[in-house]
Amino acid sequence: MKHSNANQQKNRLFLHIFGFSSVLHILLNSIFTFNTADWAPAFGVLVYIILYLTKKWITADTLRATLLYAMNIYLFILNFESLSAITLVYFAIPLITAALANAFRPMAVLAAATIIEMAVLILFFGQLDRTSTPQYDFLSIFTFLTVVLLLTFFHTFYFSRLWQQMHEKNKSMEEALISREGYLQLFFETAKDAMAVFDTDNRVIAINPAFEELYGWSAKDSFGTKIKPFPLEKEEVAELQALELLKGKSFTLLDTVDMKKDGTSFHAQITLSPIFDNNGKVIATSIISRDISYLKESEQLLLQSEKLKLAGEIAAGVAHEIRNPMTVISGFVQIMQQDPQHPYPQYTQLIHSELERINLIISEFLVLAKPQAPVITSFSLRKLIDNLTLLFSSEFNLKGIVFKDDWDGEMDYMLSGEENSLKQVFINLLKNSVEAIDPCGTIELTISSENNKRVSIKISDNGGGMSPESLNRIFEPFYTTKENGTGLGLLISQKIIQDHGGSLKLTSREGKGTIAEVLLPIK
Repeated sequence: MKHSNANQQKNRLFLHIFGFSSVLHILLNSIFTFNTADWAPAFGVLVYIILYLTKKWITADTLRATLLYAMNIYLFILNFESLSAITLVYFAIPLITAALANAFRPMAVLAAATIIEMAVLILFFGQLDRTSTPQYDFLSIFTFLTVVLLLTFFHTFYFSRLWQQMHEKNKSMEEALISREGYLQLFFETAKDAMAVFDTDNRVIAINPAFEELYGWSAKDSFGTKIKPFPLEKEEVAELQALELLKGKSFTLLDTVDMKKDGTSFHAQITLSPIFDNNGKVIATSIISRDISYLKESEQLLLQSEKLKLAGEIAAGVAHEIRNPMTVISGFVQIMQQDPQHPYPQYTQLIHSELERINLIISEFLVLAKPQAPVITSFSLRKLIDNLTLLFSSEFNLKGIVFKDDWDGEMDYMLSGEENSLKQVFINLLKNSVEAIDPCGTIELTISSENNKRVSIKISDNGGGMSPESLNRIFEPFYTTKENGTGLGLLISQKIIQDHGGSLKLTSREGKGTIAEVLLPIK
């Protein structure tokens, strides 16, 4: 039941008791001839009729205050007409009614008015000097007790059930609130997405276990502190977003790069939201984040797959058309070179050299075309690496390159596939490292396993490295950073590795060197 309805019921109860008391007073006057009060009950009946007829058009608070003040005036008139000082006790009735109605302000006004009225009656009208018969005093006390009992009894009778209902409702609401808070806390603690809540000064209020696991900050250590889960170059953008959040703006499903506590960067999808109080004021902000690195890797793999497919289709269609005219040109160049009177032998030699280079590019390009049935064999990875080390040993010595190989113990790994194709991949990667470093540089080969399911072969160098732009384009067809490169070596290597169920990943920092990692399934 609503609070306003309860007030209306209280007002109705008190109004009817006031009217009943006025009518009772008139009946007592007609029964007991020693009771001389006439104006007070007449005033009471008149007020009751007026308030009853107008209660629909005035507010509950106004009706209650008017009724309480009318009761006080009624009693003031009664004490003028009274034969005894005993009727002064009646001034307690409006105060009791105000207390039952929870009307603090009218009760304070009535208390002050009662003190003044009693002082006037006693000091100026000699209320305490009046004497009457015992029957009059008895009737006055009986009437007072009757009115008080009516007030308290009917108030308890009418509203005890209401209070019980309100108590049960409050209890159920409290239980629901506790339950809802429990569910929210359970959701916060068990959510797979990383969640954090910050105050208006960007200090941590709460973070969930998923945030701890993803970003590395613990809830205990980070509480009340400012953390920066983003790279330094994104600090200005993060500050602008924080200001917009305080203005009530939200940011939904933003793809960005965040940073863990240890400085590791990763691709994240975040949602930033303000938290409002009941007045619509922003009191906190929240972030919901998830790691989407795997999605970015999948997108990159899909993009590379599309590139390989496109390059293969081009290779299949163009190689034959290019080689036919090349064969004719090469034949005529050879005839011209065999003529001892040929006046430009250096030019024809250059043409022949460039034709061979074009033929090499086409041969590499054809690898991207639809492959023939592969010859699958099992072979030793250690033996393959030892052969490569022997193949490059002379070049390492010639350039003063320090080569280190680090195996995971004495283990060997058996691979399944085309040994010569994989050998060509590692030749390309080692050749790239040799060409990227200065004399007396270092190349390190590291072999380790991942859960005995895949083997990792890392080739790292301390060369000049690559810029982020070059690193993003390194697998594009015909893109190269070498003066005489074809731009197909890494693309072909990636195709071969993918055909073997593995992956090829390059990481590089300009001025810090490059790491090429090949992951292959172990037989």
